[in-house]
Formats: sequence, C-alpha cells, structure tokens
Amino acid sequence: MSWTEIVKKELVQARRELAAAEEGLKAGTPAAHGRYARAVHEAELAERRAELAARDAQRHTWH
Repeated sequence: MSWTEIVKKELVQARRELAAAEEGLKAGTPAAHGRYARAVHEAELAERRAELAARDAQRHTWH
C-alpha cells in the first residue's frame, strides 16, 4: 500500500469520526464537545496530509 493510499484511508476515517462526533453533539455533554473538537482537529490534519500526498503524487508523475 502506498503512502497516498494510506493517507486517503486516514482521511476517510477522520471524516467518519467527524460525522459521528457531530451527531454526538446532540447530547450536549462536555465529553461530546471534546470528542467533536478532537475530530475537527484530526480531520484538518488528515486533509493537510491528503493535500500533501496529492501534490507529491503529482510531482512524481511529471518526472
């Protein structure tokens, strides 16, 4: 499995966790808010890694 594929899987997982955390916000508990904050952070990191992986893959196709 390539780095790009791993990063894509991580992004999908992060987006799923974010969606679940958003749903959990309905509980209105501090734990739900903490989970959501972590999920947002992880999703942002995964997005950045995916962008880097895409740029890296693009660079390698040009050479």
